[in-house]
Amino acid sequence: MKKKILVVSAGRSDYDRFYPILNNLQKTKKAKLFIYLAQAHYSKTLGSTANNIKKKFKVLKKSSTFSNFNDSSFQMIKNLCFDLNLLSVHVKKIKPDIIIVAGDRYEMLIGPLVAIPNNIPTFHFFGGAVTEGAIDELIRHSITKMSHYHFVLLNEYKKRLYQLGEERWRVKSIGMPSLTDMKLFKPKNIVELSGQLKFDLKKPFMLVTYHPATLELKKINFQINSLIRAIKKSSLNAVITYPNADPKFGVIVKAFKKKLQNKNKFILVKSLGEKNYFSLMKYAKLMLGNSSSGIVEAPTFNLPVVNLGSRQDGKHKPKNVINTGYSHREILKGITKALDNNFRRKLINLKNPYEPKNNIKKITNMILNIKTDNKLLRKKFINKIGKF
Repeated sequence: MKKKILVVSAGRSDYDRFYPILNNLQKTKKAKLFIYLAQAHYSKTLGSTANNIKKKFKVLKKSSTFSNFNDSSFQMIKNLCFDLNLLSVHVKKIKPDIIIVAGDRYEMLIGPLVAIPNNIPTFHFFGGAVTEGAIDELIRHSITKMSHYHFVLLNEYKKRLYQLGEERWRVKSIGMPSLTDMKLFKPKNIVELSGQLKFDLKKPFMLVTYHPATLELKKINFQINSLIRAIKKSSLNAVITYPNADPKFGVIVKAFKKKLQNKNKFILVKSLGEKNYFSLMKYAKLMLGNSSSGIVEAPTFNLPVVNLGSRQDGKHKPKNVINTGYSHREILKGITKALDNNFRRKLINLKNPYEPKNNIKKITNMILNIKTDNKLLRKKFINKIGKF
């Protein structure tokens, strides 16, 4: 009998990172895959990513979506309640054997919240990380305690789950699935990509991805204005992606639109998709912002990353990462270092610690072969003090 697997996706980032596994689950004869997309996927403001996903996978229908997707915390809680209610309706009908969530977006809470009262095991991907400068930190560890099996990126992340009382047999270190077979990755032709974006990528450019630092929202105007000032003063052009659907993301978008209007030097893109994003990493001179992709994916491309502020504090950072404060002078100093030939030479043989330890087929088989029995559902808290 096929295992019924329901995967919850909160937004473009977790979908892109989890895509290889979704693709394998869809192909295997041992599973029946269901995908639930949270509200952010349907937002026109954020690029309506649901449209592209529906072309590749069967997505659970929504009775309606909120057209007014904005960046207020109230609206986000409203979206969460809407998704929680609708997911519970689908779960009642489907009766999945497993619910899978990935990452630390607040929308991901709906997976275990629906699973727990229905005695459905939750498998959590990418737990154990630390992001001290974002509310994601609280959500990630909460999902860990509500989940029954864990697939983490690094061995050191396994230890954090042990510290949270998780039994060792419940935790596997797998690396980042989206980086599987990156040696075979062929970036889009730069001329083709330039045509698609309607932006000249042959001129030196930086890739900018900046999200709200959700524990520092009172400083967001200073932070974004400093970033824009540094972008303007830099000699590089800039391809700028939309931020995550966090509180105050609209402040960032409005500032970019208002203050970076030179279309020959700057372009603001709602959603790129994984292949385009990786292709830009291949061609860019550097990456600027506070996205985890600068830490997890960029090392594979030997790409220097200027990491701003506190959002990624606590996360394991490879040697391609240059940490700076928020002042435009600090940011420009970081850009100068990222462009320095001596620094860049050190990255030529850089090994990405986040690259997968198992191929996708093996990870898929792990998911399918875990027994969804009473042992899995009954969690013990391992109270161990000392070295792990």
